Amino acid sequence: MSQQPRELVVLLLKNVMFRNSEFRSLEDVLVEKYGFGKVEEKEQKISELKQLIPEEYRKKIVFEEESRAPLVLEEVERKFSALKIFRGTFLESEVEVYILGEATQKENIIVGEEQYIVYTAEYQMVKFVGKSGYAIQQLIERLTIDFGIEFKSKEWIFHRCEEG
Repeated sequence: MSQQPRELVVLLLKNVMFRNSEFRSLEDVLVEKYGFGKVEEKEQKISELKQLIPEEYRKKIVFEEESRAPLVLEEVERKFSALKIFRGTFLESEVEVYILGEATQKENIIVGEEQYIVYTAEYQMVKFVGKSGYAIQQLIERLTIDFGIEFKSKEWIFHRCEEG
């Protein structure tokens, strides 16, 4: 019995930026919003930095006309090297998402009329793999529209491999 080769579509996104006030990271969006499951996670912490900006310094730094603008009270930054794999279904097609390389996650506590947190995550590379280029393209569009994901470069790769 001969096996039919299958085509895989790969999309590489480089220098990916995720910013949101509800979800902490792209990983959280994949799991909580789109129902993806974690297949593998390897992570090594590189550094962690926490900065608190005391109120007396904020008053000295801020100009009078900026005094009503939102201010950052605290910033926490974590850098790590990662290999994370998530698998799920989008538009009835199985998609795997790989988070590769160095990643930085920041949490900024901001105070204005009310206090809120802005989460920012920067990824060196995010790879989407599946049988449907259309499903991958639509997932990227949803992430871009709904969550403001940004990336510096995008590269499509089409790969044929033996079923097995």
